Amino acid sequence: MKFLLTFCLCLFFYVSFANNIDNIITGNASPQSGSTEIYTVNWDSWGSVYENYANVSWNVTGGTLISSDKHTATIQWDYVPSWQNGYFSIDVYEDLGGQSGNMSVNIINFVEQTVETCDGVLGPPALAIDFGSGDNPGPPLPAGTTTYIYKPYCGINSGEYSLTNTSFGCHGDWLGIAQDHTPGDINGYMLIIDANDQRGEVYRSTVTGLTNAFKYEFSAWVANLDDDQVYDPPRVHFEVRDNSDNLLNSSGSFTIAYDPTDPWKRVSFMFDLPPGVTSVQVVLVNEHGGASGNDFVVDDISFAPCYPPIIASFSPNPTELDKSYTCNNGTVTLYSWWPTLSPPYNNPGFKWQKSTDNGSTWSDIPGATSISYTVTENTENRYYYRMLAYNVSNPSQFVISNTIIFFVQKMTVDAKTFYVNGCDASPVELDPTYSLQFSDPNGPALSYTYNWSPGTYLSNTQIVNPIVTLPALPPLNPPNPPSPPPPVNYLYTLTIQNTNYGCSGFNTQTVSHFMPRKVYIFNAFTPNNDGVNDYFVPVNIQDYTNFGAEFWIYDRWGGVIFHQTQGAAPIDWSWDGKVGGVPQATGVYVWRLKIPGCPLNYEGTASPDNPPVTIHGQVTLIR
Repeated sequence: MKFLLTFCLCLFFYVSFANNIDNIITGNASPQSGSTEIYTVNWDSWGSVYENYANVSWNVTGGTLISSDKHTATIQWDYVPSWQNGYFSIDVYEDLGGQSGNMSVNIINFVEQTVETCDGVLGPPALAIDFGSGDNPGPPLPAGTTTYIYKPYCGINSGEYSLTNTSFGCHGDWLGIAQDHTPGDINGYMLIIDANDQRGEVYRSTVTGLTNAFKYEFSAWVANLDDDQVYDPPRVHFEVRDNSDNLLNSSGSFTIAYDPTDPWKRVSFMFDLPPGVTSVQVVLVNEHGGASGNDFVVDDISFAPCYPPIIASFSPNPTELDKSYTCNNGTVTLYSWWPTLSPPYNNPGFKWQKSTDNGSTWSDIPGATSISYTVTENTENRYYYRMLAYNVSNPSQFVISNTIIFFVQKMTVDAKTFYVNGCDASPVELDPTYSLQFSDPNGPALSYTYNWSPGTYLSNTQIVNPIVTLPALPPLNPPNPPSPPPPVNYLYTLTIQNTNYGCSGFNTQTVSHFMPRKVYIFNAFTPNNDGVNDYFVPVNIQDYTNFGAEFWIYDRWGGVIFHQTQGAAPIDWSWDGKVGGVPQATGVYVWRLKIPGCPLNYEGTASPDNPPVTIHGQVTLIR
């Protein structure tokens, strides 16, 4: 009985722990239509009890479960017609711990439409099909425009079309649209289509009088009439083809969303004309693949030229030269021109703008209102310029050029002091700090020339990192003076020139030859605040601050309770026997000291490490 109770309690613990855990199913989340795939679930809480007693169930939507066990499932996904996408799922559940997993599976046969619009000046439409206006019904479309059957009324059926200025009263399950899309078009017609279940062309029209000088923006307005919302919404796409029926561009698939408050939806995309092509055809294609719910209207099909934005450059010739370089200050001329045969505005105005924060904010340059302008910059920075051209008659119509950058660079060489330890006779490599400020981060690799003057004690005056070998300093006299002797300083002038742009700079480099005193280390201290021996400090350790000295103290478990790396005064290196303000117990503590270049320049109780980079010893804290 006792055994059974224990087992039940353990099992209850497993169930309570696992109920809140979702597990991840792994496998192909984007399979091909009709393919067979294997999926695996990795249970988070699982063991021999689960393996023996848990029941695992798999559930699949959009596919057939061919086989499964407690860890894997083999699934054949349903066939999805090429005009549809499939959005399916897998669920798995084990009944012992209550763990579950879910995975979404998407079969993508087409990409949803991404609306593209003109990023310059949109010119007047070369073609504007608004289907006319008048009394209902409108006349049939010209021969060859559509393969659908015309009906002189709007209560049409699958495979038929009509022209009408309202959809009210056409079908009881259709959305009532009071008027067509064209603004101000009294009794304007719209093309009503009851599409059939045949995926293919619905409408075609020819556009003439185009030019290769600029891109074109195609646009059309469509609306979903299916008021029941029981079936899938209409899906269409628009194509632009040349007169040999070669595809120039397409809108991609476009689901016409049902929206009774704002029914008209815009489809648009950009396309380029091949050389010599001045006439194209626009084609409307039905992609739904079913007749039910495939009811929509079309209006205001348009082709409009997209004038490119005005171009800015540092070159007077029609060449995009978007970068210019100088050193310290400079004068540069900003040029701009229209890339089209004629400006998009009859009365254009111009404003040159500048940014000094990488193009985040822009301000007009006072007086810079001509198509070209000369500017002088006296302060180093990266200056960003652009042209804003606008219609003087209507300033809300404007275009903005590309950005051009003027790199007013500055060569900086920092003044720097290099400390040489007098008790170490090793040569020292000098490492100056310099940079070409406001340079081009995407420009060519930067290169430099170097000149050190004078060349006394230097290995080479024409490299960035010469080696300095200094004569030995005399020994300290007396051996332990109350303060260190002043260093012997050697002054060099370093001139650095950037060879890419000719920018140069210079500054003083100081080599400070310093003879530190010996470090004295005591083996006990009494932090009782009587003013005598209250701190444990390696005497004279401050002489080694510029050489990378370090001082550690450890507790009896090897934890660091004091660590110091810098300080110009003895108090900076002193331990007061406290950790976090709490006095520590009487006892022995271990310390370690690093005095680079002079690892044996000490007196007192200590042991050198191996290699002798640091020394260590013990100190007794006495209360």
